[in-house]
Amino acid sequence: MAILLALAAATLAGSGDFLGGLGSRRGRVMAVVLFNHVAGVLAMLAMGPLFGGSLDSPTVWWGAVAGLSGAFAVVSLYRGFARSSMAVVSPIAAVGAGAWPVMWQIVRGDVPGAMVLTGIVVGLVAIWTISSGGHIHEAEDVRSGVFYGLLAGLGFGGLLIFLSLGSDTSGIWALLPARVAGSIAVLAVVLVSGRELVPHRKAIAPSVGAGILVTLGNGLFVLASTKGSLAVVSVLAAMFPAATVILARMVLHERLTYQRRLGLALALVAVGLVAGG
Repeated sequence: MAILLALAAATLAGSGDFLGGLGSRRGRVMAVVLFNHVAGVLAMLAMGPLFGGSLDSPTVWWGAVAGLSGAFAVVSLYRGFARSSMAVVSPIAAVGAGAWPVMWQIVRGDVPGAMVLTGIVVGLVAIWTISSGGHIHEAEDVRSGVFYGLLAGLGFGGLLIFLSLGSDTSGIWALLPARVAGSIAVLAVVLVSGRELVPHRKAIAPSVGAGILVTLGNGLFVLASTKGSLAVVSVLAAMFPAATVILARMVLHERLTYQRRLGLALALVAVGLVAGG
């Protein structure tokens, strides 16, 4: 069940990122991120009762920290995109999202079995392979790309770790303080930087849709983390770039490179190893 929930989480989050990418193409990127977070708050208020559970003090605090970590990740990601290439920033950030929770679990003394650990390693390679690609121009600042990619990966990994620390009886309610805290943080960045608060009109619907899908995906991750190993569900949930790439192929007819085909195949191998273990 944990594996299925984690894969569903990756599919929803990746689909949300695809919609967010569509909205961001029209400019006002931080406004798109802000609408994404606010939509997530409203989605939580609507969906929370359907999943049951209740908030307690530890879950509120860990959820808020998770939201700040996620907001830090998003800001770092887009600063990296502005200073370097997506081909540098994206794979580092995506692998970080899966690798940090694995290291967290191992440091705490919970080491997965050999087959599962092999599946985790293959999964991290798959995430890198799917996310990377594209030409890096000589003029681009690769060092800045690596730096911000590491920061974004740390933030996304922290988001998953902190969400997993909430009470097992809270259901997906940890996402409410996470999304509220994230919204406040993103709003502060937008106001301080003097950017637009509202996306372009045609970007509003994708921004809202992205917030709903990503929030539901994060909610399924929270449920998965209560039913299985954090290392396993984090790596599987971090395979969200696969859904983004597939949707780009289906909707925008973007070319699916050999490298990304290989990454998708590796992802299937990783899932098989984890499930078999």
